[in-house]
Amino acid sequence: MQKEFRYSTEIMADVFRIKLPLPGRKPGPVNAYLFKGEEMTLMDTGMRQSASLLRKALREHGLDFCDIRKIVITHGHPDHYGAARKIVKAGGARVYASAADQGLIESGRDISLRQYGKFLELLGVPQSVSLLLRMLSVLFQMMAGNCPVHQIIREGDEIGIGKYCAKIIETPGHSRGSICLFLEKEETLFCGDTLIEHITPNAFMMLEEKEKLPVRISQDEFYASLEKIRKLSPSRIFSAHGKAMTDAEKLIAGYKRAFALRKEKVLSIVRDGETNVYKTARRLFPDLGGLRLPLELFLAISEVYTTMQVLERERKILFDSSNGLLKVTCYEDA
Repeated sequence: MQKEFRYSTEIMADVFRIKLPLPGRKPGPVNAYLFKGEEMTLMDTGMRQSASLLRKALREHGLDFCDIRKIVITHGHPDHYGAARKIVKAGGARVYASAADQGLIESGRDISLRQYGKFLELLGVPQSVSLLLRMLSVLFQMMAGNCPVHQIIREGDEIGIGKYCAKIIETPGHSRGSICLFLEKEETLFCGDTLIEHITPNAFMMLEEKEKLPVRISQDEFYASLEKIRKLSPSRIFSAHGKAMTDAEKLIAGYKRAFALRKEKVLSIVRDGETNVYKTARRLFPDLGGLRLPLELFLAISEVYTTMQVLERERKILFDSSNGLLKVTCYEDA
């Protein structure tokens, strides 16, 4: 008979999902995964503030932070690596992550606040709003104790996690260095934030310290990553948020439909004469407000800008940043 636990749920033999709280309604609690075996492994850790709950979940299994040998971070967002430092300090666990997200995990940011502010100014974000968004960046840092990445993992690497062997699948888009773990024999994918059953994950802007505008096109990378997952044909998919999934093909098709609709809406606003990224975001999401306003604004601006990157590649719009403000126009109007 399967033993029941208060803080964790067995999802397959010796693999347990641990739900850890996050503020706000979406995306909902973050799922950390405990893989029990000779090398006790955690996949993601939740925020620093939820470390005590994570410890309670481990103690249900007769474990503590000092028993964890590996921490595999799916990507460098604070709800996924926030408690890693506490675990490492307790017992010397080794942190595994991609090279592309190493900077986020080790320092809490990939670009300076100054460069971030310059980019927001370029998008037409008012100074008062820009200050809110930069404060949000500081808040994110408070959610995580930064820690060194001991082992870089790359596409095709195989690592032991508990009693299982996992292959690393690089799936950039949601972040520069997002990864999934594929248990090939079990046809099971642990996908981080690359697939979520109840929402479409954000493909965040990939800003550069020495570039005025992002070079990488997040949405293109995200959908290329989804195609890679589709070809794997996993039977089971465990996400970092929400329920387990079985039909990757259906979910990805839904994402594509939603993105196609988003592109049309953004293009329609530009055709209507709007040339400012920030104002386009406010028109596309007119109901933003409340306590989550800074986060929702960041998500809206990111969604609009990364969508515009694809529209520019498709030669439907043009970017012009020669006058210190990014101007967006329809290609046919140029």
